[in-house]
Order: sequence, then C-alpha cells, then structure tokens
Amino acid sequence: MKASIIVLGCPKNIVESEYMLGILKEQGFQISSDLKEADIAIVHTCSFIDSARKESEKSIKNLINLKRNGVPNLKIFVSGCLPQLLKESLIIKFPQIDGYIGTGSLNKLPNIIKSQKQIDIGRAGGLRTAKNRILSSNLPYAYLKIAEGCNHNCSFCIIPKLRGKYCSRSMQSLLKEAQGLADAGIKELIIIAQDTTSYGSDLYNAFVLDKLLVKLSEIKEIKRIRLLYAYPNSITEDLLKVISERQNISKYIDIPIQHISRPILSLMRRPLNTRKIIEKISAKYPKIVLRTSFIAGFPQETKRDIKELTDFIKEGHFQYGGVFKYCDNKESLSSKLARHIVQKESQARKLLIENAQYEVFKSKFEKLKGQTMEVLVENCRQKGNDYIIKARLDFQSPEIDGNTIFKSPMPIPIGNFVQVKVQSNKGYDIKAVIPCV
Repeated sequence: MKASIIVLGCPKNIVESEYMLGILKEQGFQISSDLKEADIAIVHTCSFIDSARKESEKSIKNLINLKRNGVPNLKIFVSGCLPQLLKESLIIKFPQIDGYIGTGSLNKLPNIIKSQKQIDIGRAGGLRTAKNRILSSNLPYAYLKIAEGCNHNCSFCIIPKLRGKYCSRSMQSLLKEAQGLADAGIKELIIIAQDTTSYGSDLYNAFVLDKLLVKLSEIKEIKRIRLLYAYPNSITEDLLKVISERQNISKYIDIPIQHISRPILSLMRRPLNTRKIIEKISAKYPKIVLRTSFIAGFPQETKRDIKELTDFIKEGHFQYGGVFKYCDNKESLSSKLARHIVQKESQARKLLIENAQYEVFKSKFEKLKGQTMEVLVENCRQKGNDYIIKARLDFQSPEIDGNTIFKSPMPIPIGNFVQVKVQSNKGYDIKAVIPCV
C-alpha cells in the first residue's frame, strides 16, 4: 500500500510526520508524495489556535472531496492534536474518515491502519523518535526534537493538554539521530521542543541543554546548530557560554517572551523576571542575536501595557520578533478572564508592535551593510544568464526571519556555504552580492 502524509502546524509536527513516514516504511508501506496515487492519506494536524484548527479541518474536507471525485478507494486518517483535542465531536463531524489517532498513539499508526479498531485517542503524548526517519525535503537543514510535552501552565496555552507532561529524550538517542542526519547531508541542525531549555530536567534532574549542545557540536559534518523555543527562566549561564564559545553553534536564541508588562505576564502565568533575563543576555552576550514572539490584545491588556512593550522593543534587544493576535480558546484558562479585547483593537496593537520591531531590525541592519558574511544555500534557479540564489545568514532561521538573495553567474549546489557581501534589504529579506575577488 502507498501512504502519503499531509503535515500541518509547527516544525515539531514536521519532525513527527517524518518519524511516522519512517514507521510506515518499516512496516512495508510505500511512501508517496502524490495523493492521487496513494491508498492511505494521513492528515497530521495542529489545533493550538483557532486558525490552525480551521486549516486542519479544511485539509480534511479537501481529502474527502478528493475521495469523492477521483480516488474512491482512498482511506483517510486524521492524526495528532486535532483528534486529541476534539475527540468525539470530530468523529461525529467527519464520519467519512477511516480512522483517528491521538498524539499518544502515533507509534501504533500501522496497526491502526491495518486493524478494525481504527480510533485510538487515549493519553496525550507524542512520537519522539523512530528507527528510520524519512526527511520530507531536500533542504540542507533539519529539526531535532529533543523533548515532548510541557510542564508550564501558561494561561493561553493548551499544549500540556494536547501533548502531556515534559519528557526529554536521552542524549544517546539524540546524538545517534543527529549523526544520521549529518550522514544524510544535513548541514544545519535546529533544536526544538515546546521548551528546549528545560531539557534534562526530568531525565537528569538538571538543565543540561548546554551539555547536549557541546556533544552535538562535535559532529564534524554539522556546520550550524540553532536554538529555538527557549523558555526564559531555564536559560543558564553555562548555556549562554556554550553558545557564545562554540564555533558551529549559531549566535542566535529564540526566546518567546510574549509580553513585558508584569500585570500581563502575571495573567499569562509567564515569568515576571523576563525583562531582567533579556537585559542580562543583551548586556553580557551582545553578539548573540535574539528573536522572540509577542501576543497582542491579551485580555485586560491596556494601552499603557502596549506602550511599555513597544518602549522595551525600542531598546533593541531583539533583531526579529513575531507578533500574534491573542486567539481565544475555550479550553484555555485565559478564556475565563474578564475584559477581552475586540479584534479590531487587537489588530491595531499588533501593528504597533510589528512596526516597533521592524524599526529595530532596520537600525541593526544598517550596521551590517557592506560586511562580508557566510550564507547557507537553500535554492538555486536559473534566470536568464544568471542564477538566483536563496540562502540564509547565521542569524536567519528558516521560514521566520527572511532570506538572503543574491545572483551568481554559475549554479551553486544546495547545502554549500558561500561568502556574500550584504547590500540592502526588502522587508526582512536581505539582498547581497558575491564579492569581487
């Protein structure tokens, strides 16, 4: 049988879908990227916010339409966070689906497909590893998921409900997988989890991400290691030193702070010392580029809170920042709070935050103009007599921080590192040239 997976949501879901492909292949399934050729289609869903749920349901409807209009023998399965969240209501809404698999049952996927019992939505969890991971792209980077679940109780977040308690993977298993990725040609390893900096707290009774990074940095084929989703309170001095000192660890940390106003952080159930943590990193490790994310329009947020946040942004701690409008979720604690902000006002506040952060980016970029820096090539396409190269600098994470674009008279293979001279920017994309020799 041929199986195909549609993956939705964050990089953590991408990794999980690649594990699922590996498990299916081990059990004798053929893997196909063409849904029209597949016997089995799996939608691996996200349900973190309302827009993600809508996207997941749209994908389910599209597969049902495909089955009705051309692939009548296609069996459709829905996996991951959406069935874990909605359970019986999703099953009632989509009776045409052949099976549902929750987050804690993903390792049973082949058996569920083959058996008569085609609904398994039990305990929340996640698929943390597989013997043979199948990469879903030819890009020179891959994500390494070091843990599953979360022990924090952020009032706006339902991840613990969807994914269970924090569960670190062993260093041995991570190093083995990382070496396998390196052997497959991966040049950049991006460390992810719901909370990367709590790594080891459950397994080794200590925050040991610094030790894991040291070991990963010894894999000679990996030229870049990047850290995403760092929780402020578990960023240790040892971790910062390792990032600062190790040559092949990107001087880059993604630290989602969500806000800076203490009243709002309190309502969010986020660390109240966030400001001090960020200021300390900026002062002591100025070469480390910080990125973050903010929530605009959280319940009870005032214009004074927004001003405090934009003033903090203007201090220049972050080179990049994603901004999300607060999305009410009836399963979250924040949905019970009084004084919710109307969508129009949330959108206006989102724009204020985005504009403040973009001004910081432009200011920082001015200092980069004219510098020669190294990029990792991700795409090469011919245009006339030239080749248009899409690449990323060390401080650009895939999908979220823009790209570096330049022309080359010759094709440059994906995965190569090239020196370029930074020239200008268009939004968050950077334009560069190959320097004259």
